[in-house]
Amino acid sequence: MFNLFRFNFNKNILLFLMFLLGISIVFSTTIDGSQNNLQEFAISQTLSNTQSSLGINLGGVASYSTQFPFIDHFKTSPPWITTCQSKNTSDCHKVWDTEESDLLDLDEQGWVKSLPKPEDPPRYTQVSTIFFADIPKNTPIAGQYLILYDGEGTLEYGLSAKKDLALSKPGRDVINIDSSNTSIALILIAETDPNQTGNYLRNIRMIRAEDETRYQNGEQFNPAFLEKIKPFKTLRFMDWMQTNHSPQKEWKNRPVPERVTYSDVGVPLEVMIALSNQQKAEPWFNMPHQATDEYIRNFAQKVKAELNPNLNIYVEFSNEVWNWNFKQTHYALEQGQARWGKDKGDAFFQWYGMRSAQMCEIWKKEFGNQANRVICVISTQTYYKGAESHILECSYWVAEGNKPCYQGMDAYAIAGYFSGGLGELENSSVVQSWVNQGDQGINQAFEQLKKGGLLPKDWNSLVDNYKMFLRHAEIAKAKGLKLVAYEGGQHLVANPKDPNKEQVSKFFIQLNRDPQMYDAYLQLLQDWKQAGGTLFMHFSDIGKPTKYGSWGALESVYQPTSPKYQALEDFIDNNP
Repeated sequence: MFNLFRFNFNKNILLFLMFLLGISIVFSTTIDGSQNNLQEFAISQTLSNTQSSLGINLGGVASYSTQFPFIDHFKTSPPWITTCQSKNTSDCHKVWDTEESDLLDLDEQGWVKSLPKPEDPPRYTQVSTIFFADIPKNTPIAGQYLILYDGEGTLEYGLSAKKDLALSKPGRDVINIDSSNTSIALILIAETDPNQTGNYLRNIRMIRAEDETRYQNGEQFNPAFLEKIKPFKTLRFMDWMQTNHSPQKEWKNRPVPERVTYSDVGVPLEVMIALSNQQKAEPWFNMPHQATDEYIRNFAQKVKAELNPNLNIYVEFSNEVWNWNFKQTHYALEQGQARWGKDKGDAFFQWYGMRSAQMCEIWKKEFGNQANRVICVISTQTYYKGAESHILECSYWVAEGNKPCYQGMDAYAIAGYFSGGLGELENSSVVQSWVNQGDQGINQAFEQLKKGGLLPKDWNSLVDNYKMFLRHAEIAKAKGLKLVAYEGGQHLVANPKDPNKEQVSKFFIQLNRDPQMYDAYLQLLQDWKQAGGTLFMHFSDIGKPTKYGSWGALESVYQPTSPKYQALEDFIDNNP
């Protein structure tokens, strides 16, 4: 699956044995990718990330993710599935999902308080959840797990999970996961609160047996995850907070640590602060687009109270409030036009600028004499020339007697993606021809990524990117802001209307794994530095490749390295 450097079979065996022995390794690759050397490095690195020139976006929390950030895997489970396993009727028997989640009897943290009786109207009789869905076969998830829980009831297991009856006892089930046939593990609540005393099943946790001591000692995070994100100075929590389309508005409704899972509403602030403190990494928070001033104020107060006082904080209002795929952009247009008039087509830009300024003012005020720790970020669409004027100058807001939105901000952010236009529909036939040319096609693709000039719709090569970096560096300088990249990296995604999208997607995954991607990444980062950019936030840390993109620097938390990840590490080492 990973085959990153085209290792032979014997080397793969060596890597597997080293993994079993707990030896952590990285691959060092020459610039042309022709030589791959193995070198050991200590799991407990002593180098600090304080001088790191790069940050990382953390991929979203989900049951199908290969990030595995938490010791308690239940925190990544999907929402409850209503299941019918026992009603002996033709329309109900063994129905996997009755789609009756709106009928669930849940407590405020999402635990199931009761199940319907056979005579009750709902079709479902049990609820279930799953783990490790669609996880690549070579991901090391098999082994013994502990299912810890409070309350009374019956838990059942299926698919790759089997209960060890001899080792289990009330409150503590022992299960074995065998992923040889399927990676998916099923946990099902067959009965809860049987004596109707209110002592329903709750606080269910799923922990690898070898992590029990860590969990008992209060640790939250998978050591392998901590190791992979260790080199990065700043952690952007945009996807952990589920910023895009966020329904969060009132502080009282925010996610809390006791929540059943973080996959449905986002990771609690307490957990993000704990990770930042443990890693000594600067957090980058994204305020929900509907957040009230009270929400923003309480958020800032909690960060000030609990975050390591030696750490700075990046704070940004929502994410890409110009991207029409996201609800926040539509919301911004509605709010802006309601304030300034239906004829104002740029109202979404201006409203975003206004709220960014208001957000920043709240944060700075809450931090008082520590306000310099708060780095307020205002962003723009990299290739949309002129968008930044609407956002930074926000003339409608100024006309109401306020100062321009950029004043008081600290950082001006753009994206740093490159694609060479390979995913454009107009370029499909040429890219498809490269798919069938083996190494020659791969070389042509990288030539396009780096320099351009080989495709009908020729744009977004690294050369093009450098020009845009220079342009935005001038804008940042003129406004007295430092230039940062909120996201960046390769952006190879097949157009969904491309008739060759399946083959093209596989080709793009191959390009991401190719050693030449190492060179492309180093060029991207060197160009960024040369243009005057400061902090660069790669998108993202860990994620398996799909037709929707190969965003992760690593495909799994257990992957030793990759061309992209190695380039990020080497750039950090050579550019403090």
